[in-house]
Amino acid sequence: MRQQLPYGLDQYGIRFRRVATNGIHLNVAEAGEGPLVFLLHGFPECWASWGPQIKFLVDQGYKVVAPEMRGYGDSDAPEDVAAYDTVELAADVIGLLDAYDQERGVIIGHDWGCIVAWHTAWLHPERIKGVGGLSVPWFGRGQTDTLSALKRQMGDNYFYILDFQNAAAHEALNRDKAKSLEAILTGHFDLLGQKAGDQGLLERITMPERRPDYMPQEFLDYITSRYQRHGFEPVLNWYRNFERTWQRTADQDGHTITVPAMYLTGSKDWTNRYADSIGLDMHERCSDLRINEVLKAGHWLGQEEPELLNRKIAEFLAMLGH
Repeated sequence: MRQQLPYGLDQYGIRFRRVATNGIHLNVAEAGEGPLVFLLHGFPECWASWGPQIKFLVDQGYKVVAPEMRGYGDSDAPEDVAAYDTVELAADVIGLLDAYDQERGVIIGHDWGCIVAWHTAWLHPERIKGVGGLSVPWFGRGQTDTLSALKRQMGDNYFYILDFQNAAAHEALNRDKAKSLEAILTGHFDLLGQKAGDQGLLERITMPERRPDYMPQEFLDYITSRYQRHGFEPVLNWYRNFERTWQRTADQDGHTITVPAMYLTGSKDWTNRYADSIGLDMHERCSDLRINEVLKAGHWLGQEEPELLNRKIAEFLAMLGH
């Protein structure tokens, strides 16, 4: 018997396919019929994190394709750390477009899925009709890689991305996967100014007195099941390739994203403490930025404010004539 899906998704005819792409296989959830929209999840998420958006888009007459990204769920998880650089992750997306016979696709990503979406549009603009990014802005290719920049910026302060470079990080998260996921998905982060030390991420999260309604227990149970196969090591490998990605994209230096783009973030998003200033340079790095807004939400936009996000997605798709 198939596991019950969260967010009432059992009523939406979810179909699962194992799709060959870029030398691996991804487990892909799909639903609906009509023009295709590809939804790319982030960390620590799964395809069902898009539940409210899948339902909305299917009701609006779209076919939704929501893969479990490389290293997640029932998708393949290569052992080599270098297999998780963002050039490879973007190539996974292009392989999905090929598998679904999409000459040019519409892709929307959240968190790490957003970074992958930006890179796909940057590296393969001829294959992308429109790109939407949630939470993480497009920074372009900096003068140095992200990890080196963070080390200089943070000094002796703690930052989770620096912590994630160490094996101790995935080992700690794997000890109690359910507890780890609930902490990251529902807890409060105020990491700026904390000194680095023996404490990892979980010890620095403040849990709420009451679990927020937008993260129902049925979802937490389901997403925990998606981490039983591979655990956290493969997905933290995404964080361990900033230098490699930077080196592999040297020929893109100075290039902007030229396809129609949408960027949305939350005013309370703990990953983006500079949300109010995103408009200062996003237009310089995305030459056709159609939507650039800060919403009254935190990091988990699609679950915290689903109706608001759904309206913005519909607005963007209408702009694309999709």
